[in-house]
Amino acid sequence: MSEHGINRRRLLTSAAAVGGLTLGMAAGARAASAEARDAARARAASRAGRAAETWENLIEKSSFNSWTNFTKEWNLLYPWDGDPDTHNGAALMQASQVSLSGGVLTLTATRLSAPAGESAHAPHAPLWYRSGAIHAKEQIVVDDEFPEYDIEGEFRTQTGLGVWPAFWTTGTEPNWPPESDILEYVGDSTNLFNTWNKTSSGDPGETQDGDAFVTRAPVPVADPYQAFRKYRVWLYKDGPDVMCDYYLGTTGGQLEWVATHRGKGWAGVPQYLIINLQMGSWASDLDGPDDEDWPAQPGPAGDTYFHARNVWMGRTRIS
Repeated sequence: MSEHGINRRRLLTSAAAVGGLTLGMAAGARAASAEARDAARARAASRAGRAAETWENLIEKSSFNSWTNFTKEWNLLYPWDGDPDTHNGAALMQASQVSLSGGVLTLTATRLSAPAGESAHAPHAPLWYRSGAIHAKEQIVVDDEFPEYDIEGEFRTQTGLGVWPAFWTTGTEPNWPPESDILEYVGDSTNLFNTWNKTSSGDPGETQDGDAFVTRAPVPVADPYQAFRKYRVWLYKDGPDVMCDYYLGTTGGQLEWVATHRGKGWAGVPQYLIINLQMGSWASDLDGPDDEDWPAQPGPAGDTYFHARNVWMGRTRIS
């Protein structure tokens, strides 16, 4: 969800079906990753065996049950001080586009008859949409005191040209990267598990994007709006770095490990947790402001929906 462009034409999205979803890797890559998958399972088993009192719940799964619950753990809009109602897309975030019902958070993006100015944030897209964004009040800091964080939620989202939903973490200003994209669909139905770094992490498949380095694990999903799926990242300290284990659920509820990335130098760096429905910009398959279609910001003409439930965040405390 960074302000850097995502060139979807360069993404490797060859996949094989696994448990009702498709993992973004070829057969050879899956075989090569078997050891990493087994290691992730072993870490998950060790997590299940730890004493409950070492864990703290920072966001309860009931936080979307009422506005009273919501305001204890979430704020509206983006977390940055300057222009918190815009970011890198074509949506102006407003409280009216955020709703709660039956334990489900809904963010609604509505196309306007004319753009409401342009975003204050690069690449300064014309604001053709009203939409919604929220961020957690509790920040994420993986360090010696809190060496593990578990972040997950169940989501349904519409996708397609111009649609850009995300469930992600990002370093507090001016610390970017780090960034971990747990759910991110950028103009199509491929979820991008992205890990952004200031310096190279050494992860296989890492690429440089401007001044940052990104490792992507693309996972094509047959219909992200069909049913709620769980999206999860498990963050754990590894010296000065933070490892990111990414998981995606099937419509049947099975949770599949997707990839493990290294967050280079992330330890001790505060991060925000954000849920937003961005629109346009890179999700409109545009090359940037020089694209002839940039003023129009192609995308849905009607309303677009992004639903979330059972969002949870917990951490380990070392006394």
